[in-house]
Amino acid sequence: MRVLVVGSLPPPECARAEALRVEVVGLLAEGHSVEVVAPDLVATAHRYMTTRGIPGCLWLATLVSRFDSVVVQLQPGLPVRERAGRLERELSLVALSFALRRGREVAIRLERPDDLPGGPGGRAALLLWRRAGRIVVGGDDQRAAFVAAVGPPTENMVICSAREHDVHAVDVDDRGWGVGTDISAENVLELVREKAARERRELAESDSAHFPGWDRLPSSGFALAELDSVLSQSLHASRKPGDLARSALAVADRRPCLRPVVRVVRATYRSSKAVFGPDRSD
Repeated sequence: MRVLVVGSLPPPECARAEALRVEVVGLLAEGHSVEVVAPDLVATAHRYMTTRGIPGCLWLATLVSRFDSVVVQLQPGLPVRERAGRLERELSLVALSFALRRGREVAIRLERPDDLPGGPGGRAALLLWRRAGRIVVGGDDQRAAFVAAVGPPTENMVICSAREHDVHAVDVDDRGWGVGTDISAENVLELVREKAARERRELAESDSAHFPGWDRLPSSGFALAELDSVLSQSLHASRKPGDLARSALAVADRRPCLRPVVRVVRATYRSSKAVFGPDRSD
């Protein structure tokens, strides 16, 4: 089964990204083919969302029908843009519900209430929850709060997020400065020690102990636009202006909306070459 996963895997490490990674690894272990689309440009993904909010949701609408199942991780910027007003929040939720209307076996994840500005309640949010066959929340307390905000009809669809390791259940970054509420040198040092110990443990295990399906996860890194990638390769391979122009036209030719422009440019080039080119009749 082909599964589309929309959300940010580590890096950076946080409870939400770790919980999504656990779900992706489970899908891979079951033998499914997974494609990850990330809103975060430094996250691990096969492709990236260049826009967030309403435009990003409309872009997702072009993808979901190609897959047998869809998993969406709600997070800042997906679907509601940060600092969005009430009207924009409502329109963003409607846009995501529109994007998922053709999805099959839709699962929506809400790891923390803060990941969805305004909480899970509201008429527009209810349209979104109706698209889901499964709603995943961060824990029992959040499940109870979600059912209370949305209504009893969703109770059978809401489940708690699975965690693979207790050490990742609460991320170090999510705990602020440490155990106490006071910012002290002792708490800061304890935070640094915990992060360093975790990073050493992950590096030590990276060559020998991987989770099932790790080799089929995409690579992480900063996302590049297709044109930027081609131009970057062209600059390393050759610095001739003609090579750069041909590479740019090849990229544009793969965009249906730009093909008429490419045809005009190529026709103009051939005409000018025939007029001003060297005369080889002699």
